[in-house]
Amino acid sequence: MNDYQNAKQASYKLITKEAKSNPSETSLIPSFANGITRMDAITVEIDAIGIQQAKDITGVTKDKNSVMTELMDYVVDVSGAVNSYAISTGDNTLQTKVNFKESAITKMSHSDLRKTAAIVLEEAEKIAPADLANEGITTTEMTEFKAAYNQFHEGSSNTREAIIDRSGHTQKLLDLFEEASDLKKNLDRLASQFKRKAPDFYQKYIAAANVIYKTSSKTVGAEQVKPAANA
Repeated sequence: MNDYQNAKQASYKLITKEAKSNPSETSLIPSFANGITRMDAITVEIDAIGIQQAKDITGVTKDKNSVMTELMDYVVDVSGAVNSYAISTGDNTLQTKVNFKESAITKMSHSDLRKTAAIVLEEAEKIAPADLANEGITTTEMTEFKAAYNQFHEGSSNTREAIIDRSGHTQKLLDLFEEASDLKKNLDRLASQFKRKAPDFYQKYIAAANVIYKTSSKTVGAEQVKPAANA
């Protein structure tokens, strides 16, 4: 959620808190009380979806970054070993294929790293295990390299799925905030009656219903209640 949505959510929660703390007053207008019940349910749902929205990308990104670091290490080590093997056997074509500098590997995008890792893995698997071990890379390390590559490749799909999920949660939040905004407009219209029926509660509602949020160094008040107007 963005800062303005957080500010609106805080206002909606305060409205429901004040209303639930004054049940005898809110019961004076049954439609108002029903609106508060729905507003309370909306704020609960917004909190739940907001948390899920924040989790969608964060967890996947952390996992993928960890695997990416591991894969980079293997690409550097294995490409170096294959390059050394190519030099010793006079295979200039192979040497060119795996001539990746560490400084370049560590700056690669996810897509480029995936392609590079695939090339290095493919060429390394063509070399006899004993010859590769002579260059310092064991069969266990090759197994780990392949596992890291597969995990990284699968992580790309997980990230795309997480983005899709996040998009769905974002839309759901927009729908809930739109419903809450419309509901609040109706509550504002009904609240004007409290000026006569429950003046103290009316003042509490007015204070709670103002959305306060900060933009840069300025504090801005928005969506101020105008009970007598058609908001």
